Amino acid sequence: MAILKHDHSLWPLAVTVARGGCTLEMHLNSLHGWDEWFKKTEPFVVVRVYSDEESLQHPKGAGPATQKWLKEGAAEQMQQYVQAMLIVVPEQQFERMQRMSVQKAFGIPGAVVKSLDDAHTWLMTTSNHNKTFEQTNFMQIETLVHALAT
Repeated sequence: MAILKHDHSLWPLAVTVARGGCTLEMHLNSLHGWDEWFKKTEPFVVVRVYSDEESLQHPKGAGPATQKWLKEGAAEQMQQYVQAMLIVVPEQQFERMQRMSVQKAFGIPGAVVKSLDDAHTWLMTTSNHNKTFEQTNFMQIETLVHALAT
């Protein structure tokens, strides 16, 4: 069963978890989830977790829908509110995906990483957002991701 879930219970950390191939409807709901985060009008960090190769595939129509969403203001809101975006991909897909630039694609700091541990390390050492996560125990993130993936 495909999933694409959003969570902000550890705000200012927002998490998405994807498994399996998503539908266009799921993708559009995902964009709505981002809009809800933007409505908070607060800076936040996103960790996007792709559980398998299928979750990395975009459904037909997702590209144009996303471009339209970005042009209608989401790109500006992303640059205004998203402090960093970490994209966790399956380890076997990392070599293929690691050259993707979050900065180039979205205009915000971030990285493609192969594990939650690497995402945490990036946030604590590479970014200047470690204060954001001093109160968020890394185990809380792992527990949340596991719960969303089921």
